[in-house]
Amino acid sequence: MLKKLFKSMILSRAASAANQTLKTLSDRQLDDMGLSRTTFVSEIVSSVRKDLDTAANDMSHRQLINRLVNPNLAGSV
Repeated sequence: MLKKLFKSMILSRAASAANQTLKTLSDRQLDDMGLSRTTFVSEIVSSVRKDLDTAANDMSHRQLINRLVNPNLAGSV
């Protein structure tokens, strides 16, 4: 149950961050990435979901958290 909650929180944060990022990107930048305004957030979230699923199969919960946390941001929260 906690793993599902943790995964939901991560996916929700990824969607929020993608929405914020989308506001700063031009249509040309999105086109260069092969994405559009309508697919950007869903592509980011599905990428994070795939990473979570792959990592969950290979690691313990603590290892998963350590892998997902950006080392440059560790301790800043």
